[in-house]
Amino acid sequence: MQRVRSFFPLNLRAVFIYLAALLRPFGVVLILPALVALFAGELLYVAIFAALALTCFFLGRNVDFKAIVLDFQEALVVTAAAYLLFAVIAALPFLPVTPFLDSFFESMSGITTTGLSVVDVERLPVSLLFFRAYLQWVGGAGIIIISLVMFLEPGKASFQLYASEFGRENLVGSIFATAGLVVRIYLTLTVIGFFVFLAVGMTPFDSLLHILSTVSTGGFSPYRDGMARFSEVGGGLARPAVIMFMVLGAITFPLYYTLFKGGWKPFSRDSQVRGLVFLIASTSLLFLFFSSSRLDFVSALFEAASTVTTTGFSVSDPAAWPETKKIFSAMMMMIGGSNGSSAGGIKIVRLLLLLKMVHWSIQRSMLPPEAKVVCKYGGQPVAQTVIIQTATLFFVYLFMLVFSMLVLSLYGFSVVDALFESASALGTVGLSAGITSAGLSSGCKVLLIFDMWAGRLEILPVLILFYPGTWLWKKG
Repeated sequence: MQRVRSFFPLNLRAVFIYLAALLRPFGVVLILPALVALFAGELLYVAIFAALALTCFFLGRNVDFKAIVLDFQEALVVTAAAYLLFAVIAALPFLPVTPFLDSFFESMSGITTTGLSVVDVERLPVSLLFFRAYLQWVGGAGIIIISLVMFLEPGKASFQLYASEFGRENLVGSIFATAGLVVRIYLTLTVIGFFVFLAVGMTPFDSLLHILSTVSTGGFSPYRDGMARFSEVGGGLARPAVIMFMVLGAITFPLYYTLFKGGWKPFSRDSQVRGLVFLIASTSLLFLFFSSSRLDFVSALFEAASTVTTTGFSVSDPAAWPETKKIFSAMMMMIGGSNGSSAGGIKIVRLLLLLKMVHWSIQRSMLPPEAKVVCKYGGQPVAQTVIIQTATLFFVYLFMLVFSMLVLSLYGFSVVDALFESASALGTVGLSAGITSAGLSSGCKVLLIFDMWAGRLEILPVLILFYPGTWLWKKG
């Protein structure tokens, strides 16, 4: 009998065909920055964005993908490769102002909704300022979801791509309809947020850029001092408005459909919503306690919401934070927001499941071997495969965090700052302890780029992409 060396041999043809097909919607994405550049009179960037859009259309033309069925493993590989490919393409408009590695860092930070930056934002042209925030908005929605709605046909392959991005929850009859629902909710929050930001005193351009990077929990700002600039805008209402939309962006998007159909009670009883509110409230109090600068409560609440939702806005310099505050912040950045939202981290639902697993293990150890004790979440038994996947993700995430921290420490940064920066990159947060800058070594930039990429995709797709058996092993 021949030994099976790989349970899931990769269909390379299917992967490359779907990558080519995904270039078309990304070409559509690049049209809007070209129009902004035209409106701003920045002809060089009109040419760059238009050329990239046309190239994406050309490379993705006449791709016949309808007869190809993706396995879930292949969908994960497509997702990981797509984010990498789009980050490379999105780096090209930055080349007139910064070297390629810095451009790639900026684009990866954008499309992964991280918000770490190595460019001087106040020297960027209008079109690039818009493109940074817009890239975060696209990444927050998930380029895979946008692609499903705009171009891909309903069917098994579409389901696999959706599941690789937002999970397998199906709310409205088909995965294609659910993906469309997610995008409509995201657009609605963006439009409402834009007018709210206008109402609290932001300019139209600031309102646009900040809602794009707020509802996406991205955190890019066109100003060096970030949200500190808006502390007095609108009589102090600007920061509470941003807090509200950071939190809304960190709540699972399909849950808004439940709110619309079932009212407030099911929404308020959701364990992830309650967990998010608890984490933000407790973090706010701890930030007040840890802070040596005696922050007011609104500032503490803002920084807590920014940290827990993985948005990355700040009203003070994290490099000046006390070490205890940095360590606690790193823990919160590791947790992140709700599953199925634009937030990063391991997600609240997995934290709750891990706590359930600990409780189950304690119960199991106190009973005789023949006793049957089922691990439950939300009143439902949890499959063993889910338990294994959750535990695996947690420990791999922890390993990557420690590895990144050690590498940054070897480059001369303090252990606490290295932990903070690694947690920020892996959690796609964007707060910086002062490590991320244009002068950072190339090795550290590559490490943080990898962390942002892997963290946005929750590690598994990237691991599968680099697993030798994915590409080399065959059945036999």
